[in-house]
Amino acid sequence: MAQLPTYGTGQWNENELGNHRAVIEVSKPTNAVKVHVPWRRKDNPAGKGLIVVDAFSGKPVKNVYTVTVNAEYGDIIFEPVTGPGEYYLYYMPYKLGGSWYFPSTAYLKPDNSYNTAWQQQLNIKNLPDAKVLRFEAINSFNSFYPMEIVATQQEVRDLLEKNKEKDFLLFPEDRKFPVRMDSAICQRWIEKGEGGTFYGLASRNEFYVYQVGVFAAFHALKKLHLQFSDLENPTGGKISAAAIRCFNLEGKDWLGKSFKKEVSVGKGQVQALWIGVDIPREAQPGVYHGWVKVSAEGDKERSVPVQLNIKDALLEDRGYNELPTFARLNWLDSDIGLDDSVYRPYTPVVLKQRTVNILGRTLRFDKYGFPDKITSSFTGSNNDVNGQPRDILNGPVKMVVVQNGKELAWKGPTPAVHQPSDGAVSWETQLEGDGVVLKVWAKMECDGYINYQLAIKALKDCAIDNMELRIPYARKAAIYMMGLGRKGGVRPERWDWKWEEKNANNMLWMGDVNAGLQCKLKNETPDWTLYNFDKTGPYKDWSNDGKGGCHILEEADKVMLKAFTGQQQLRAGQIIHLNFGLLITPVKPLDQEHWSERYFQADPPLANWRKVASEKGATVMNIHQGNMLNPYINYPFLTTDTLTKYVTANRRIGISTKLYYTVRELTNYTPEIWALRSLGDEIFSPGKGSQLADQFADDGVGGNLFSTGGPWLVEHLGKNYDAAWHTPLENSEYDMSIRTQGLSRWHNYYLEGLNWLVKNVGIRGIYLDGVGYDRDIMKRVRKVMDRAADSCLIDFHSGNNFHPSYGLNSPANQYMELFPCLNSLWLGEGYNYNESPDYWLVEVSGIPFGLYSEMLNNCGNAYRGMLFGMTSRLGWTGCDPSALWRLWDKFDIKNARMVGCWDPALPVKCSDSSVKVTVYRQPKKLLIVYASWAKSSANIRLDVDWKSLGWNPNQVNVSFPEVEGLQRGQAVGDLADIKVEEGKGGFIIIEEK
Repeated sequence: MAQLPTYGTGQWNENELGNHRAVIEVSKPTNAVKVHVPWRRKDNPAGKGLIVVDAFSGKPVKNVYTVTVNAEYGDIIFEPVTGPGEYYLYYMPYKLGGSWYFPSTAYLKPDNSYNTAWQQQLNIKNLPDAKVLRFEAINSFNSFYPMEIVATQQEVRDLLEKNKEKDFLLFPEDRKFPVRMDSAICQRWIEKGEGGTFYGLASRNEFYVYQVGVFAAFHALKKLHLQFSDLENPTGGKISAAAIRCFNLEGKDWLGKSFKKEVSVGKGQVQALWIGVDIPREAQPGVYHGWVKVSAEGDKERSVPVQLNIKDALLEDRGYNELPTFARLNWLDSDIGLDDSVYRPYTPVVLKQRTVNILGRTLRFDKYGFPDKITSSFTGSNNDVNGQPRDILNGPVKMVVVQNGKELAWKGPTPAVHQPSDGAVSWETQLEGDGVVLKVWAKMECDGYINYQLAIKALKDCAIDNMELRIPYARKAAIYMMGLGRKGGVRPERWDWKWEEKNANNMLWMGDVNAGLQCKLKNETPDWTLYNFDKTGPYKDWSNDGKGGCHILEEADKVMLKAFTGQQQLRAGQIIHLNFGLLITPVKPLDQEHWSERYFQADPPLANWRKVASEKGATVMNIHQGNMLNPYINYPFLTTDTLTKYVTANRRIGISTKLYYTVRELTNYTPEIWALRSLGDEIFSPGKGSQLADQFADDGVGGNLFSTGGPWLVEHLGKNYDAAWHTPLENSEYDMSIRTQGLSRWHNYYLEGLNWLVKNVGIRGIYLDGVGYDRDIMKRVRKVMDRAADSCLIDFHSGNNFHPSYGLNSPANQYMELFPCLNSLWLGEGYNYNESPDYWLVEVSGIPFGLYSEMLNNCGNAYRGMLFGMTSRLGWTGCDPSALWRLWDKFDIKNARMVGCWDPALPVKCSDSSVKVTVYRQPKKLLIVYASWAKSSANIRLDVDWKSLGWNPNQVNVSFPEVEGLQRGQAVGDLADIKVEEGKGGFIIIEEK
């Protein structure tokens, strides 16, 4: 038998030559050689070019002639121009197109530029043979060996003939060799043979993982099923079958609900089944025997013997610290942080009759289960919750069903209340009208979120004129509005909105800075849609085939929100789900720790990060993805040794470190990627992969959201993936990610990973650049971090999504339901800092919701920002807010109380309404910040309400402090005549003598 080529790695310019080559040996001088290249490819090589390079000269060989090219092999003739020696055949050269962050991979076309005279004189049958010595990949990560080296058709035919009495074939496989191909089997399995015993080596307390590959060789398989035996050793040790499970067939979702999955396998397809064995701490050492039986509907059951040798060693970390063990797959079914307990800074939910009291807010529900009174006792600038209660509603919320021109009258029992924990309370009732039943279920949580699930069931066939949710906002409180396709700011008199697939902006916030309410219209099943409804379609029960929508209109002392469905014909037994969520704002008082949390964030190189952050006074450092500390997007576990050292060094000088870590896309460097892919579309968003009709379609905002992605994705995943963010790394690697589902078991893994990072690496929070999960996950994030360590921070960043490509949606509205769990905001790219003050307040500042924010674009406007407690972020695109930080320290701003420019209690008024003023007040001194929106320079007068301050105006000092780059110092200042340049402002300190 001829010796087979070996597999290894080499070094070359992959951007010019691709990631794969065959090393060929020519043994004697000749003008042409023929080489048989058994590359065993899973891609279709037709139409892809080849490049032959002379190893001695490093130059391409011009005369290359292709005789045969198919997936199994290529027969190629070339001219060995420098005689005997080694030559390299690069058989997948590519070029990247599109943007660096959303590239597309296009393979070079065949180049038939050989010399015709050379080709015509070839005597193919008598040419000397060259020899393939080995196949090489640019590195081991890009290698196809061994699990993507495809068995030949003849090898497969021989395998099937040998096993023709079986209904399907089984290949038990070690975790070291994840099954990668689902449409072919690998040469490794031909060599190993079908079936046989699985042998494994494990430790006590380990979560041990292995695979069984199922090959539907003869016909399609329906409804795969596994049955596990106990694992037993000769001395009486036993691991119960209940401790063994298959991730492909069962699990727990992100809400902790157990589920079963139906898995079928098409003819000729391969399904990897990943199996976890939960080995107890107390397991006896020794060799355990058992079996796993595999069956499919209508097929004979088959058994795989299992032999697991358990060492006399205790694995305290369960194997989680060793990524190649895949023990962390156990995290997929975790319920960490999943409970209704109170979390900081909230207080227990207190229920008195039908009134629910939470931090700074109350809600009373009526006999129908809907709110009829909501109040807020937040102070005017959201510093505290001891203000006068303020009504947010002016009347009861109603669900109205109109039939034959009349509203149905509801009758039913008083809502039943349930409160198993002090972090939430729920109530439910069932109401009846004429031929219609309305089931109402609501749950209010300690942070002010109320989830309503309404099910309207027709008891008979009936025509419905309309179904309408009515929320009567108190007009005195409904000053501002954001949502339903309207940019944030002062509320208009009327607004109309309809459901559209292109715009997932099905939410509205209305209110004032210290009293507001968001309403979000929700799908029948949980859904985290941010931009459009291309996957779900507009929520069918609310949208009603385009008839549904919303009206906002003034009615006397109310501003009424009407969310309607329009006419429809209901069948007897049909159920309509009109779910919605409410969030009472602000969600919490503004946190004075904001003044001590001074952020540094920068792009690589990171050589001077710590030095700059320390010298300038930063106390928190965000480490983004795409650098040597956190190179691989949303999988920071591959560089934790380096990261831990950096975090520890930061802590020594008083800098807390936070990490970019979220769920939305996932790096191709994820070790578990093949196990996750085996779960079908559960974890990863399905897409066209490399099979795109137009690889370079633009997303409308300068990016390419429909790319094939980089070559690793094309060559190894091939199909059924959705390429996402790519980052060229400092070490010539290219991080290539694919999109994940909005909600899945991966979120459970993510939460366990977060817990591990806080405890083992020492991070003290996360930086979220967009969020790929809903509030159920975000609450778990908050609780996991708070329980893992003190002082963990969640910092949220988003660009401006109020753009047609992003669904005309304001991030402050999109993500508002997550705000109770956050510590700060950074709303950045695409925001226009020349917008009006009401836009700043509602869209950018975070203050109406109980959060401080920061500025990004061109470092923002320092004067206007300080009206809302905002600065830019140190290090980002050259921004340096340290001069303002020094002003904060000089004034001791952490011990001051902000009175914002919107607050009726503001003790300083400006003579020009286009110049806004905010005051930071201490018992004996004031910091006045003023900023102009005037169209030109202006002279202003500031009038101080000395009486409200309790100060004698003759016993104060007025000064203009030095703020480097923003204001020259002036020891004595005059409040009666201050010049303000266009777009600028200033800072004044008044102190009692």
